Amino acid sequence: YQRRVHGDFLKKKAMEKKDVELKLDGGIPATLVRDLASALAYWNTSVYGTIGTIPVDGKDPKIYSEKVIAGPCTFLDTTTRKRNPLMPPPTYLTQDKLAFGQKFTPEEILKGTEQPSDGGLKCVDKNILENQKGVLIDLLAQAAKAVFQKGGFVRISLPVRIFEPRSTLDKIIDAWRLAPLYLTRAAAQSDPILRMKDVITFAMSGLYCLVTQEKPFNPLLGETLEAVFDDGTKVYCEHISHHPPITSFLVYGAKDLYTMSGHYQYKMSFSANAMKGVQGGPTNIKFADGNVITFKMPYAKLTGITMGNRMTYFVGPMKFYDETNALKAVVVFDYGKTGGIFSSRKKGCKRDDFDGVLYRWNIFAPKQKKIAKISELKDMESLICKISGSWLSSLKIGDEEFWNIKKSKPCAISYNSIVLPSDWRFREDLLWLRRKDIPKADLWKVELEIQQRYDRSEREKYEKLRLKKQSLQHHFTPMYSALI
Repeated sequence: YQRRVHGDFLKKKAMEKKDVELKLDGGIPATLVRDLASALAYWNTSVYGTIGTIPVDGKDPKIYSEKVIAGPCTFLDTTTRKRNPLMPPPTYLTQDKLAFGQKFTPEEILKGTEQPSDGGLKCVDKNILENQKGVLIDLLAQAAKAVFQKGGFVRISLPVRIFEPRSTLDKIIDAWRLAPLYLTRAAAQSDPILRMKDVITFAMSGLYCLVTQEKPFNPLLGETLEAVFDDGTKVYCEHISHHPPITSFLVYGAKDLYTMSGHYQYKMSFSANAMKGVQGGPTNIKFADGNVITFKMPYAKLTGITMGNRMTYFVGPMKFYDETNALKAVVVFDYGKTGGIFSSRKKGCKRDDFDGVLYRWNIFAPKQKKIAKISELKDMESLICKISGSWLSSLKIGDEEFWNIKKSKPCAISYNSIVLPSDWRFREDLLWLRRKDIPKADLWKVELEIQQRYDRSEREKYEKLRLKKQSLQHHFTPMYSALI
C-alpha cells in the first residue's frame, strides 16, 4: 500500500481523533483503495508498541522474521522481490526507545565540535572524520563496479557510515524545540513589534540545534512524522515530493494559540572543497487573532569536505515578514567577510556573528534577491531597532538580550504511539544503523533507493499517458459536439 500512495497523501486532522482524509493519485484501483482504508482502520485501532517489535520467528530480538521479505510497514514492494537472507527485516523500536538519546544542553548538542577564534564550528570528532574519509573514492568504486552489474548505476549510493540513524524529518523539528517558550509568548503579545521580536527569537535560537556532523537520512516519498512537545504542541511532517525533494509540515501550538505551516525544499550546491544547502521555502506562523508572520531560513555552509578543517557556519540573509503591520526584519550571517577569493574579515567579526535590523517596511518596494549587507536594503521606511549576536551564544534585539544559549533549554519530544504505517520509525535502513549493523543498513538503503527510482519512473509513465489521453479528448470533443 505504501508505495502507491504518493505526493498528495495529506492528513487533515490529528490521528488522535481517528479522522484521516486521503487524496490519492489517479489510476489506483478501487480495490486497493478499499484495502488501504481497511488497513489504516485496523492500524488506527491497534495499540502501537506490539506490532513488529517482537520477532515472529527465530531467537534474534533484532530480526522480525527470517522468512519474510519485510516487516508489517515498509516502502519496499514485496510483490516483485525475492527474500535476501543478508537483509532480514528488523524489529521496530518500542515506544520507550524512540526518544532515547535526546540532547538538551549546548554541550550535548554540539558534542564533537569546537569553536575556533575566528568563529563557526569545527568538527573534532575523530570517528566521524574517519568515517567520512574517502566518500568520493567510495562512489567512484561503486560506479566502476556498476558497469559490470545488472541494474547499472541505479545501485550507486552514499555509504551508510556517514549517516546518523535519524530521518531528516526528525532532524528539522530540532530547530522548533524552543517553540513552547517563544511562540507561546509571541501569541500573548498585543504589540505587533514585540510579537515580531519573539518570532525572530524563536527562529534564530534553534539554528545551533540543526548543526550536525553526520548526515540524516533523506526522507522517502510519503514518509511521515508525528510528534508532541512537552507543552502539548503537536507536530506533523510529510515528504510530499521526491524530485525536487520537498517536505511539508504543520504544527499546532498548545491550546491552539498558533499554527505553524509551510514546506522546505532541500537545495544543495557543491564546490571543490565545500557544499552549501538550504531548507528553502516559507515558514508561516498564524496566531489566534489572524496575524501571520513568515520567515525563511539562511544557507548552511560546510567547508573542508576534501581537505583542511571541517567547518560549519550559516551564510547570507534570513528574512522575516509581517505584511499586515508592514514590519520586516533582515539578519545577515557571516557579514564580516570582505573581498573575493583572497578575502579577509573585519576586525572583531566572527563567522558565527550576525548583523540585522527590524524596520517598518515599504511593501511596494522592488524585491531584492541578494543581500550581502544591511546597508544594501532598499525597502526600509524607518528603522525600529538593530539585531546582533551569534547563533552560537546569544541574540540581542535593540538593547535587550532575547536569547542566551546557556539560559534557554530545548523542550523534550515524544513520538505518537498511534501513527501512519509510513512513519519514519519503520525505515529498515535507519533501524539497522541504529543497531550499528552497517552491512544490513547499507543493503536496505540501496534497495529503498532503487524502489524510489522505480516508483518515480512509473509515475512519469502514467503522467505521459494521462497527458496523451487529455490531448486526445481535447482534440475529439469539439468534433463529437458538432456531430450532435
